[in-house]
Amino acid sequence: MRIRTALVGITAAISLLLAGCGGSGSGSTENLPKSAADAGGMAALIAKAKKEGEVSLYAATTEKSTTAWVKHFEKKYGIQVKLYRDGSTTLFQKWAQEVGGGVDNADIVIQNVYQLWQDAEKKGWITDYKTENYGSYDFAKVLPGTGLTGLVYPLHQSIGAVAWNTEVTTPEQEKLLREDPVAALADPAFKGQIALGDTGGATTAGNYANVILHQSDTYGWKWLEGVADNDPALFESQIPIAEQLVKGEYAVTFGTDTLYNDYLADGAPIEYAYPKPTNAALWMVGLPTAIPHPYAARLFMEWATSDEGHDLMATYGSGTGTRTGWVDKREVAREPWYQKPEIWYGMATQPELQGDGFADFVSKVNATLGK
Repeated sequence: MRIRTALVGITAAISLLLAGCGGSGSGSTENLPKSAADAGGMAALIAKAKKEGEVSLYAATTEKSTTAWVKHFEKKYGIQVKLYRDGSTTLFQKWAQEVGGGVDNADIVIQNVYQLWQDAEKKGWITDYKTENYGSYDFAKVLPGTGLTGLVYPLHQSIGAVAWNTEVTTPEQEKLLREDPVAALADPAFKGQIALGDTGGATTAGNYANVILHQSDTYGWKWLEGVADNDPALFESQIPIAEQLVKGEYAVTFGTDTLYNDYLADGAPIEYAYPKPTNAALWMVGLPTAIPHPYAARLFMEWATSDEGHDLMATYGSGTGTRTGWVDKREVAREPWYQKPEIWYGMATQPELQGDGFADFVSKVNATLGK
């Protein structure tokens, strides 16, 4: 008998955040600058930021990559970064409860769930700030119809991919995966060999939304029922799936490319292929409205969205960049099997995911897979 890890979706957490925590920050931001020019120029902004001496970062990016990333900021400006790290939903919940109680602890927030950012915008929790590198981001492409342009900036992105262990899969299975990696997951040839993650993660939820809703004519709910018939092992996180896939405990998964790039660099027998198109989960950075270190936070926003800050995050996160002109120098991009993805950025505006629809969708996916 195969052991299933219990699925715990984000339905309750999303509902709590969207329905409750209705307060706003306690501080006044009327006179705070909307750009470096408003602060008197970059030199003046840097001087004011250094006087504050520290900045508080709430980040859902991995601790290892984020810690390495912020060291560059600390070294460059001599400003300490105090990091609080958690998953996007639980991190956002902590921030929402603090703001609702009139407590302003977070200077900068990084997370990757569109719906949570949109809720923060409606409640007035994030403010617009136009960094000097604003023009290097194609907001109409990566944040279409979200209402978040100028409020959050994309950093790197994790892209949905079907990954498999080439030492476990047969030639016949690999043929199916290369021809259509999504359809392959519902093929009986993979029965008992699939590991899947809870839809609580933004990438995982977006992966399913892309193939079930956006590509409903090709895959849809019938496809997911076929995947469920293959008796997949279900996990709350993609991280242990990656570890076990590399060890050969499972043959295939539908996850995120960034989890496998470091393993590939170490010689792991892994390949992955992107759905066409595939979902991208953007790691987005936003500036809270009321914050303890307003100038240090604005300087951090300037650095994070600069070519230097952006490219360093993409490197440490092993993801693809989002700024115009970013050049992919990753080792994985030189693999003979690697194909550049065609990306779908429509998760935030997919009609079925608006309002309570997102939580309903997550519940239905988890219920179907857990049948």
